[in-house]
Amino acid sequence: MTIGKQFVLYLAFVIMIVVNALANILPINGYQTGELSDMYDVFFTPAGFIFSIWGVIYFALLLWLLSFSFKKQTLSPAQFWGFLLTCLFNTSWILVWHFLLDGIAFIVIFLLLLSLVFLYQAQKKANDSKWYLLPISLYLGWIIVATITNFSYWLVASIGIDASLQTIVTYVLLSLATILGLGIAYFLKDWAIILVFIWAMYGIFTKNLPDHRSIAIFTAGLMVILIIGSIVSFLINRKTTVKNPYHF
Repeated sequence: MTIGKQFVLYLAFVIMIVVNALANILPINGYQTGELSDMYDVFFTPAGFIFSIWGVIYFALLLWLLSFSFKKQTLSPAQFWGFLLTCLFNTSWILVWHFLLDGIAFIVIFLLLLSLVFLYQAQKKANDSKWYLLPISLYLGWIIVATITNFSYWLVASIGIDASLQTIVTYVLLSLATILGLGIAYFLKDWAIILVFIWAMYGIFTKNLPDHRSIAIFTAGLMVILIIGSIVSFLINRKTTVKNPYHF
């Protein structure tokens, strides 16, 4: 990675971290990030402690950047632009979220999701080592969950769906997330994304347990299905690999 590209990526990363920090320190527009999540009773939102995963993600991304600086990896143009876009959309999301622009926030986080899918594919193509892919996997897994959460928030805050309809929507979204997780386990064999899904579902279970027990129980059931299904997928893939040692 050239010095110029290093500077651009590190600068984008630092700006993203600083904006996220200032969002709560100042706070931006008078709201802390968590306060905005708590303004409405959105059933698909994980408990507050679950969001500590951001610290893990940012630390992992820093190590990912350092791997290029120490020439452990060679930066491809796709990786460069992919990471730059994720920083841009992450920073933009914080700003529109804090100014209560729910619909725009959903669009921005969806663009962040697309840029992460692009970066994930770029990383796999350039270097598919699980250790170099891990930071992107963690980030992607969490943003998949965050995108669904943002969609739910928009339905409640802007569209104004009632609790009964929101319950049905939450069941559907949880089911779709579980199906997606099972697909990722079988086809991508990416355990980092699955673990993030399980972590988020545990948070949704915890948050809903006191007041929305049916949703909590439903979430717990799907979490068990995802865990068992992922293990079965791993065993099937492992058996296939053993039968065909030249399978790549």
